[in-house]
Amino acid sequence: MSKDDKSGNFPDIAENVFAPIYPIIASDIADSSRIKEGICLDLGCGLASLGIALAEQTNLTVYAVDISEKMYELSTEKAAKHGVSDRLKPVLADVHKLPFDDDFVNLVVSRGSVFFWDNLPVAFSEIARVLAPGGEAWIGGGFGTAELRQQIAKIMEERDPGWQEGSKKRLSPENKQAMKDACVSTGLIFRVVDDDAGFWVVMNK
Repeated sequence: MSKDDKSGNFPDIAENVFAPIYPIIASDIADSSRIKEGICLDLGCGLASLGIALAEQTNLTVYAVDISEKMYELSTEKAAKHGVSDRLKPVLADVHKLPFDDDFVNLVVSRGSVFFWDNLPVAFSEIARVLAPGGEAWIGGGFGTAELRQQIAKIMEERDPGWQEGSKKRLSPENKQAMKDACVSTGLIFRVVDDDAGFWVVMNK
């Protein structure tokens, strides 16, 4: 689950503060990867906001994976509200041990969850294992645009004065390097997207 809000009020934050970012991120990933059909995993999905946006914009079948039973329930409800239950399938599972076959998925996305994974090399190894040849994985955290990032930061600071500091810690040079090192450990080709809108490592198989 993404934990942008340390108060534990994640569903409210995701629906009422972060909602505008997901369609933009989904569009950017779909356009950049050129993967718009097949199987997608949304890892640490929370309410599956990114996965649902991808299901709405593409022909992908999305497995929305989270370790939280509450998020499983909420993502199921949200998929129904958005009319994508036929292609958005919640899965209760741990990113460190994914219940999928080798070479199963074409696209993997994860926004905001990676900063809370216990063992990056193990999790990234699992991502590499399930990713099919020609597939792509986007792991990191972003806000869609620099403008949205600024708007959300202002709102979140009003709700939680420590949010900005927590965000900086999540995107510390040490955490960024740990993600890069985890990519290297998989043996996959990867690149880094690091701009005013966010930080992502993008792996290709």
